Amino acid sequence: MNEVYADTFVQPLLDDPLLGKCQHATLARLLPHLVERDLEPGETLFSIGDATNSAWLILSGSLQFTFPDGQEQIIDSGVVGEEAGADIAGRQASAVAVTAVRLLEIPNASLAALLKANPDIRTCFYQLLLARSRHETQITRRAGAADDKNEGSWRELVGWALAVLCPALILYFGAGWGLRENAVLFLAMFSATVVMWVFTLVDEYVPSLFALLAILVLGLAPPTVVLSGFASDTFFLAMSVLGLSTVIVASGLSYRFLLWMLLRLPNHPFWQNSALLITGMLLTPLVPSINGRVALVTPLMSDMVETLRLPKGHPDTTRLAVTAFTGASVLSAAFLTSKSVNFVIFSLLQPQTQAQFSWLHWFAASAVAAAVMLGSHLILSPMFLGSKEDRHLSRPQLVAQLHLLGKIKGREWAALFGVLVFTLGVATAAIHKVPPPWVALTILYTLLLFGFLRKREFKEKIDWPFLVYLGGLAAITAGFNAVGLNTWLAGKLSGIGGLLQGNLELFLLVLFGVIFLIRLVVPISATIVIAAAVFMPLADVYGTNSWVVGMAVLVLGEMWFFPYQCSYYMQFRNSALKQPGYNEKTFLLYNALMNLVKLAALYASVPYWKWLGLL
Repeated sequence: MNEVYADTFVQPLLDDPLLGKCQHATLARLLPHLVERDLEPGETLFSIGDATNSAWLILSGSLQFTFPDGQEQIIDSGVVGEEAGADIAGRQASAVAVTAVRLLEIPNASLAALLKANPDIRTCFYQLLLARSRHETQITRRAGAADDKNEGSWRELVGWALAVLCPALILYFGAGWGLRENAVLFLAMFSATVVMWVFTLVDEYVPSLFALLAILVLGLAPPTVVLSGFASDTFFLAMSVLGLSTVIVASGLSYRFLLWMLLRLPNHPFWQNSALLITGMLLTPLVPSINGRVALVTPLMSDMVETLRLPKGHPDTTRLAVTAFTGASVLSAAFLTSKSVNFVIFSLLQPQTQAQFSWLHWFAASAVAAAVMLGSHLILSPMFLGSKEDRHLSRPQLVAQLHLLGKIKGREWAALFGVLVFTLGVATAAIHKVPPPWVALTILYTLLLFGFLRKREFKEKIDWPFLVYLGGLAAITAGFNAVGLNTWLAGKLSGIGGLLQGNLELFLLVLFGVIFLIRLVVPISATIVIAAAVFMPLADVYGTNSWVVGMAVLVLGEMWFFPYQCSYYMQFRNSALKQPGYNEKTFLLYNALMNLVKLAALYASVPYWKWLGLL
């Protein structure tokens, strides 16, 4: 059997009455997974009752089908082994080569992906099976995959015990902490929420809903404040960009762009990773949300893994996942426009300092930190994540896939237009004064209005559980502030401000430890806002440039070790963990290493900031 990559096999796919109904973009994704198989006359392809692990497309020759009742049928074209596409447990006939036969084998995993993208085709497989099965037989559907979750695990037992015990202990001892009653109630509720996240007791959006409901029922904050997360700029930007990315993927535009890019780059894993990294970096100053950038970059990464035919959990799969995620997030502190919380830091600067830090000066002042983080990733990722084998792409296969895609179609033009309008709208926001979320929402409405984003895709492809999780985080932050915990925490942390004057290096280390502890229970944006509100005014008091402290807070505030701590990782994980299936343990270990790199980047910047006159 030889791997199929030449465009010799493109036309048979398009001409087949069944497969030709599939979207061309999905056929292009299927092409790298097809395998050519040759049968000699008299050789058996399958027998009655065999496992349905593949389907085949006849390229030439003929097969004799024999059914359990003894009837026979000669088939010389089209798809055979249709039981796999109809989700039937065993073969309903035997197939033997009458002449020399050439076939294209479609493995089960690839066929499942094709059917998921083209759900109406499953009916066609079943109709084909019924048309050929001219005998009475018991057709048994394939059993679904068993749920691997161990419902009675000790981890779950410990988690649920702590989810009950922690709130009870806080309610019992909280009165002696000098907090108001509503603050104690909030901490009790919040402890249960965090335990559910840490022990992964339920899906990540469920604790968010629990926290939102508890805050409303206990009256810890006004409903308009608690529910403001679902009407925030961040929520609408995330929803709109997820909708745009859905059209980008469903139309085939992302796959076309990937194939075009891979044809023009050197055929080496370094450049394959660099393509993803550069794409994310180019989006950073233009898309003011890491969630938005992750939504745009993840489909490219998934398509690249599929094109390279990387298996689940392979080191190169994990490296590509890390590269895509890093490209979308590593420079988030380096540009003023890369995320909304950066403007919070900017707003806390003194007026004269704000005048100093324009968009360009902000980037110039953060250049060393950005270079250290980026350079460290380029050095460390091949050392810790690379494999010894080099996966090279077949250029004839890439050309064949592009040929399958054909000319750019209407939905692709709409997706491309949406990307360009969004990019220009964000880049020129200072001129037209329309906030980026409303630019994105207008694009989403246009895609829906003209049918480029279809109803089924809007319901199924947009990650609504993640958006609920995001809105719940905003409710937690609102409740945290409403009960006065931000003021209480600020008072507890103000004692370390004196280090700003005499020992900035030690202050950075202490800040690292403080933010590490806060991040265990407080979301990223809230941590950054709290730490900035405490330490940036102290910097002005002790004669240290407050922008330097703000930059340190931004860099260290992105620190996370557990999935629940990072909303945009949860989004990335939901999209990429099952497909393409990277090794999450390795990913998280590498991320922990990069947290130390962030601290090193700040230390490396201190001499540079002194040279710029900021210190």
